[in-house]
Amino acid sequence: MLGSLGLDGPTPTGPTLAVTPAPMSPYEATPRLLGLPRVVLLDSSSADDHSGRYSYLSADPFLTVCSRGRRVELTGPAGRTIVEADPFELLRCLLSRYFLAQSPGLPPFLGGAVGYFGYDLGRLLESLPATNPADGALPELDVGFYDWVLAADHLSGENWLVATGLPAGTEKAARARLAEIESRLDAPAESSKGPEGSKGEGRASDRKPLRFRSNVSRADYLGAVRRAKAYIAAGDIYQVNLSHRLEGEWRGSAWSLYERLRAASPVSYGAYLDLGDGKVLSASPELFLRLDGGRVQTRPIKGTRPRGKTPEEDRMLGAQLRSSEKDRAENLMIVDLLRNDLGKACRVGSVHVPELFGIEGYSTVWQMVSTVRGELRSGLGAVDLLRACFPGGSVTGCPKIRAMEIIEELEPVRRGVYCGSIGYLSFSGSMGASIVIRTLVLRRGKVHLQVGGAIVSDSDPGAEYEETLAKSRAAMHALGTELEEW
Repeated sequence: MLGSLGLDGPTPTGPTLAVTPAPMSPYEATPRLLGLPRVVLLDSSSADDHSGRYSYLSADPFLTVCSRGRRVELTGPAGRTIVEADPFELLRCLLSRYFLAQSPGLPPFLGGAVGYFGYDLGRLLESLPATNPADGALPELDVGFYDWVLAADHLSGENWLVATGLPAGTEKAARARLAEIESRLDAPAESSKGPEGSKGEGRASDRKPLRFRSNVSRADYLGAVRRAKAYIAAGDIYQVNLSHRLEGEWRGSAWSLYERLRAASPVSYGAYLDLGDGKVLSASPELFLRLDGGRVQTRPIKGTRPRGKTPEEDRMLGAQLRSSEKDRAENLMIVDLLRNDLGKACRVGSVHVPELFGIEGYSTVWQMVSTVRGELRSGLGAVDLLRACFPGGSVTGCPKIRAMEIIEELEPVRRGVYCGSIGYLSFSGSMGASIVIRTLVLRRGKVHLQVGGAIVSDSDPGAEYEETLAKSRAAMHALGTELEEW
């Protein structure tokens, strides 16, 4: 299979790392690399060790893997091939082929698979109804295998440029890649043409006005909330995450839009993925999974209040969330679900909850956050952990499978990238992945943003709808538009 892609050389026998200090951060370097294919930026604006310590930038992968169901398309230096396979198992095989030992003192990601895992990959893991149409725009899974990375440690303030020399795994290849990237970093940002084919990707003048509407009316969303509550009353579920999609047109620069989204909503798990045909711009505050040295962590968010218009109102809303029994109950349900999910891949007795009902402030909302940790069972790896927990329980509901069945019934289209995960699977075995929320998907002049919230027995339909709009405000500000309700 790999031979037809030009990747049939011998399996690399050990780490071949070329490392040098980088003159700028991943975010600062991105405009200089926009002329390369498949630029990916995993972007943290936080310097907190438990929520986004590192940022990573890469481009020009030596292999890409895209899937719809079990139909997997692989593209390498010599061409493209299509196979029938379980994409999770295929990723496990590829990552093991290019294994590199972790280097002490460097960030956990030094190269590997980067991209997104769409919500509908869950259909490979559970038998779910297929009543909703798929928009067909983007694959269910889209990752590239990257042989180099520009990494930043926001706590130490250090930036590194690291190359592995893969797929050959030679020092000569690693040094050549470093030299190529360094030359691009030395060039002015204006000399790099962006994916839209225009210079000066960061110009505010690239913004174009647009109309933005939900794919359901307010009345229809409220009706869906009532139907979800009926399922709760009947004992089918305890909680379900219900969403709707906001859609519009976009004619400007994807990078300048990401710059505005980042300014409007600084978060720990931002991402800019230029996938060629589509682009994914994320301002997610939520960690799905982190695996480093066998230690596993997830930080589910459940419970939201808008930020106040005055300092007094803001403090009141934060305190209101902190004391809300309803939000605590929602959060605890998801914590219990994730304890169970982690237990499928973690050592018996290692799963614990060091933080429960923490309150964190973001630019437009207050959030209730908990932390669940464990230790990965011997013999398992990042793909096993991802498979055990996918999709994240905070964006499905509980029990998970029945909640996903009800989501399929009550939402009008499949979720696609939304409520899946964005992140990396490192050649060294580590993983970092966010929950895909507060995320814009751009393709062929169109843009959409999906927003939702947890429905429980005492949910007020109108309040739930308003909560979804609060979650959209940072993206709306970046887009320069408002929602046209109907």
